[in-house]
Amino acid sequence: MVRGARLAAPPLRVIRRPLSILLFVLGGWLLTSELVAAFIDVAPGLGDNLMMMAVFAVLTAPLLLLGAWASPGRRRREFGLTMLIAAGLAIFCGLITILFVNDPTAAPLMPRPMPHVDLAPVFGAVNLLLVAALGGWLYRGRMPGADSVTQ
Repeated sequence: MVRGARLAAPPLRVIRRPLSILLFVLGGWLLTSELVAAFIDVAPGLGDNLMMMAVFAVLTAPLLLLGAWASPGRRRREFGLTMLIAAGLAIFCGLITILFVNDPTAAPLMPRPMPHVDLAPVFGAVNLLLVAALGGWLYRGRMPGADSVTQ
């Protein structure tokens, strides 16, 4: 080592990419959980479902926003891609749950007595479609027809 020489600091971009990936994965995981939980009707009425969504949003938003902030690349596109992946995973988890519950060989694996859970398919589907639409819009980076308006 040369006397008086300074160690080269790693480029900030190298540190920011893994950090943004970690934050997007954690935020996407929580967003997927929110999308799946939106299909569960915890109590009669809409208020409890909205409260559950608000709690998940408070937990999810900081991770996704910090992930977008830390990203050295195309932030909106990566944010939108994370939302689209979360929506796809939520659909996959829902299908697996439906298949598992309706499989007669899975009955011994389920808890006894089976808890009574109501479903909120309309609320969950609207929530899922809104997140997927917002993710698609962010991923594309511009609104459809924006080129014709600016020209």
